[in-house]
Amino acid sequence: MASIDSFINYPLLISSGLGLLILIFLLIIKIRNTAKVSFIYFVVTLIAVCGALYSYTTEQQIYFVFAILVSASLILLYSIIKAFDNPKKREEKKAAKKAAELAASMNQDTITKAQLEEIEAKHNKLLAINKDLISKLSSFFSSDNSMENFLDYCNELVTEKVAADGCVILIADDYDNTLAVKSFKGSFPPPYKLPEDLPHKPIRVETNLRFAQFQLKGNIFGDVFTEGESSLITDSTKDPRVFQNGPEDFLKCGSYIFAPIKQQEGSIGIVALSRNPDKAPFGKDDFDVAISIADAISTTMKPLYSFLDYAEHTELNKGGSIASKYQKDMIPAKLPVFPNLSIGCFSNNMEGVCGDYYDILVSRKDKVSFVMADVAGKGMNSLIVMIMIRAILRLAVNTNQTASTIMSWANRGICSEGTKIDHFASVALINYNASTKEAEISTCGNNPVLLYSAADKTVKQISVASEPMGVTKDTVYQDTKITLNSGDIIASCTDGLLESLNENGVQYSIESLKKVIVKNSGANAKDISNKVKDDLKKYCGTAQQYDDQSLLVIKIQ
Repeated sequence: MASIDSFINYPLLISSGLGLLILIFLLIIKIRNTAKVSFIYFVVTLIAVCGALYSYTTEQQIYFVFAILVSASLILLYSIIKAFDNPKKREEKKAAKKAAELAASMNQDTITKAQLEEIEAKHNKLLAINKDLISKLSSFFSSDNSMENFLDYCNELVTEKVAADGCVILIADDYDNTLAVKSFKGSFPPPYKLPEDLPHKPIRVETNLRFAQFQLKGNIFGDVFTEGESSLITDSTKDPRVFQNGPEDFLKCGSYIFAPIKQQEGSIGIVALSRNPDKAPFGKDDFDVAISIADAISTTMKPLYSFLDYAEHTELNKGGSIASKYQKDMIPAKLPVFPNLSIGCFSNNMEGVCGDYYDILVSRKDKVSFVMADVAGKGMNSLIVMIMIRAILRLAVNTNQTASTIMSWANRGICSEGTKIDHFASVALINYNASTKEAEISTCGNNPVLLYSAADKTVKQISVASEPMGVTKDTVYQDTKITLNSGDIIASCTDGLLESLNENGVQYSIESLKKVIVKNSGANAKDISNKVKDDLKKYCGTAQQYDDQSLLVIKIQ
């Protein structure tokens, strides 16, 4: 007769089935949310089902007993917790948590409102500045130097608003990829390294800054412009971008603000402000005001640029033809003939520019002077300065003075304090003594003088860099003296030739000029100049040019 224990497996299997049904119904209750079901019920039921199934498969009932023991222990623990639970205290904790969340939300709303008010105040300030600039803008349309006067007004405005000691406004030159100073006011210690040969005198340092051009990287102006992000420097001694030129007091750097002038296509300039080191540095409020005014300047410059483009086009059409006629009359119609010397030259004049001229002056039997000049500006303005320089040089070369002295006389002559037009020029003066075959050369600005040596068949630049003519009366020029031999060539040109663009926007460059000279060194000067002219025309193709192109070639036979 079988023992009753032999039937134990059947109850275990039934218990497992019932446990699974209980789990299913618990899940349904949880999903439908018809009643609150504690997680402990799922755990206890699952343990009992697993214990019953394991005992059934192993035929060892002890596992089911252990499963029931564990389940009972969990139920007991849960019952104790519930027995001593305080529902009222639990509800108070939930209410306190909700109150804290609500307070945090209200605080966030308050912060957002304050931020909105701050943004609104900032925009109202910007609108007020824009309104002021736009109302003043019309008064600059009829002035002779509209853009310069407008930038000077903006300079005074931003200097006053942030209580700065000095301010410079720089505008980008799209063709040279440089930043040029267009407005300068007050005391502005240069934050860049000054040239080593520049005397540390206020007038010389200020002049250097007024006419400086900065690359778009490698200096603080270019870096801020390129990055397009404003910069506040409270202590310049701790900022590696600021170069300390001291020890003179007027060169000691204090605090600075740099704010780019932006438009949709990118930055077009930069406003730079300085405050002396003996005063409190610029603060965040000053910084915000400077940025607002820089944005307002950007907005206002658009209509002014449009007007100036139209006015310049109209003015060039009126006065350009007159200036071009007189410019052509000043260039020698026929080149003089010299024994043991050949001369070649050309000048491609752009419509309405009228900045270049060359001259050949015979002062004595043993002396001839060659001039290559490039006057800044356009139209009638450049023509007037050109006539002044030409007249002074034609008188001065008849003296026994050196080339550098003659250049100094011409510089003093055009540095008239009463003139209201730009009077800057790059000039190369070459005095040649035919009897000794010696040349004395003096240059200013960026007109290079090249020497081709027939002995070693190389070309090198022998001109010395210096300030343009017309900057200051006390500018000192240098003489370069050389002895020439048969086959040697001297060439000078204007920057318009070297900066001529091809259809890809790439400049012709001085290296291209050197290659043509070396390649045709066996020809006479006239043929060499024609070869350069043909090479330049082929290089530029149909690309539009914006500056006169001039070349002078002298060859010793």
